[in-house]
This record gives sequence, C-alpha cells and structure tokens, in this order.
Amino acid sequence: MTADAPSLGKFVLRTILWLPLCFAAWYFSAQYHAAVTGALARLLVDQFKSGIVSALEQPGLDLVFVTTIEMHPTPEQTALLLSEVNPLLYSYGLAFFLALMLATRAKWWKILAGVVTLLPFQSWGIAFDFLAQVGIKLGPEVSTQTGLSGWRMETIALGYQIGYLIFPSLIPVILWALFNRRFIENLLRLHPAIP
Repeated sequence: MTADAPSLGKFVLRTILWLPLCFAAWYFSAQYHAAVTGALARLLVDQFKSGIVSALEQPGLDLVFVTTIEMHPTPEQTALLLSEVNPLLYSYGLAFFLALMLATRAKWWKILAGVVTLLPFQSWGIAFDFLAQVGIKLGPEVSTQTGLSGWRMETIALGYQIGYLIFPSLIPVILWALFNRRFIENLLRLHPAIP
C-alpha cells in the first residue's frame, strides 16, 4: 500500500475529526442557510397548495409561515395561523456531508456543488413539516380551510416521513459517494473484505 492509497481507518478518523468543526460551522451559519431553504420551501408549498402562505418570517433560527388560515380563539376574535418549523431538523446532513468531503480531501467545487444539491432536499423537509401541521396535526378545523384532504393528506404524510427520516441522513451519503466514486473504488480494491 502506497502513502497515497486510501485507508479505511484513516478515512474514518479524518471524518470523526472533521465532524465537530463541520457541525459548529453548520450551526453558526444556520440562520443564513435557513433563509435560503425557507424560501425554497415556500415555493414548494405554493406548488402543492397555492395561497395558504402569505409570508415567511425568520425571527431567529426557526421559520414562521404566516398563513391565510383564520383561527377563532373566541367567537368575537379572528386571528391568522402562524406555523413554526425548525429547519435544523432537516439540514443537519450538511455537516455530515462536509465532514465526509473534507475527509476525502475533495475539491472545493465538488463541496460547493454538493451543498447546492442538498438545498432542495432540505427544503422538502421544511415544506412538508409545514404541510403536515396544517393538513394533519392541527386538526379538521385547519385542514378544512386549507382544502388538504383525501390523496393530498396521504401525500403529505408520505412526504413528511421522507423529508424527516430519509433525506437528512441518506442524501448526504449518496452525494458523497457520487462525488467520490474513485476513492470508494480504490478503497474496495485495497480492502476486498469490505462487502
């Protein structure tokens, strides 16, 4: 094995060493990242059901969807529903992707391309979190006003599960593998015991 040959142990160690720095960078840049993913999520919500979001606010890390859905806390009061989504739940895979890419010493353009490619998947999770709130979780009073029923509710439930459970952890690994096929091939060639 040459000095430049990939080593599984070294790769794992480098990934573990990069993780704390990448998670710190991800967390401290989350407010800016959330602004982009939130805007994309709002576009996705508008494609799914137009007119239920009138504005998107970001008072801190959370995204607040200002809706056109009327709520009646008392018979004489009317208020608009505000729905909060925590974008960190859907973007943590970015830190893992960066750690993997830095551990394989990937070129900067591959890292940037991967970060941009992750954006729609993160926005998917945010959009379907909001849609699950107004279409399912907040009850029939809200879902009736949104017109989200039947097949749309089933689609929302599936989209939410995919966006929450699968995309944040699986897509970063798939992107890393696509950008580092040669590294993986060399690793498998040098370590044939890896399945």
